[in-house]
This record gives sequence, structure tokens and C-alpha cells, in this order.
Amino acid sequence: MATEEPPSQLDVPLASLIELAIEGWRLDGWLAAQPPEKVASKLRHVARRLQKFLSERELSALDLTGRRYEPGMSVEVIEALEDERIGEHERLIDEMVAPVILWRGRVVKFGQVVVRQGGKTSQPPGS
Repeated sequence: MATEEPPSQLDVPLASLIELAIEGWRLDGWLAAQPPEKVASKLRHVARRLQKFLSERELSALDLTGRRYEPGMSVEVIEALEDERIGEHERLIDEMVAPVILWRGRVVKFGQVVVRQGGKTSQPPGS
């Protein structure tokens, strides 16, 4: 009985690589938020290898947290929270639920964001 040799190269759909990039971004964010004593060097090693793998295939994850939200950005707003501490017409990206995925600098997958927008200021009666 002959055994088949595994191929030296596999074709992987771009959609699978995009999903890998999203999960790599999530892992990297989770690791960055952990106290250094809780993050095992093996986990950091896995995260670095994953990022290297994606980088070699010219894929990257773009995190826009903290930036001003502008219509036409490569993101889907999944929630908009009112925040009276910011200007009435201002909108800021408060949280990235999923990053924007780029291939060779071009957007191949929109990100998902939570936006904070300025609260409506009420006018005092009789103004």
C-alpha cells in the first residue's frame, strides 16, 4: 500500500488568510493587555510567528482605536454610543471589534467598530 506524499505547497483562499489575520490581531491585543508576568514566552512566540507568517504574505491588520471616525472609512459601525464629554458633531472610534485587513496596502476586509459620538446639548428654556 503506497502512501501519498503531502504537497510542499497548498493554495489557501484569501478569505482563510483574512480570518487568520483577524484572529492574530485579537491574540496580539489580548497578549498586550496582560501583565508581563502572566504572559508565557511561548504565547508571545506564537503571536510573533503568526504575525511573521501574515507579513510574509503581505497581510496586515489595521487598528483605528482612538482615531476620529469619518464617513467613508473602511469600517462598519456596529454600535454608536452617545458621549456628552466630546463635541456635538465629533465621532471617535472607541473600540475595534475586528480590524481592517490590508493586503499589499489595499483593504480586503472592512473592520468593525464601536463609535462614541458627541451628545446633544440641550438649550436652556427661553434662549
